[in-house]
Amino acid sequence: MRARWARRLLFLALPLLGLAYQISAKKTAEAMTGVSFGLGWLLKALVLPWGQALIAMEILAFAVWMVVLSEIKLSEAFPLSALSYALVVVASWTVFHEPASLLQALGGAAILLGVWLMGRSSEAKQ
Repeated sequence: MRARWARRLLFLALPLLGLAYQISAKKTAEAMTGVSFGLGWLLKALVLPWGQALIAMEILAFAVWMVVLSEIKLSEAFPLSALSYALVVVASWTVFHEPASLLQALGGAAILLGVWLMGRSSEAKQ
């Protein structure tokens, strides 16, 4: 079993990589405006810096996910991926200046509370 601090870093990496993936996807999509979907679209996306970052984030997230799953149970690890939903709402508001509704804020808070409760129940079993 890894040191406690290493486990926490891995846990933090999952939602942050999910957030980085979504930001890269949005930036790539913005750059692809007006390009018809097809092989040319794919080739253009692959040469864009944000498109390359998107692929890198996916590969890195896969690697981190495999390490996390080798260390802990799926039922304990999976709720961490939900944190990226709340982070994406914050990023869409701060990075892309998209409006965030009260319901989105409440939903994000509910996700955070749910992840915290699930984490507490896992700690209580140990």
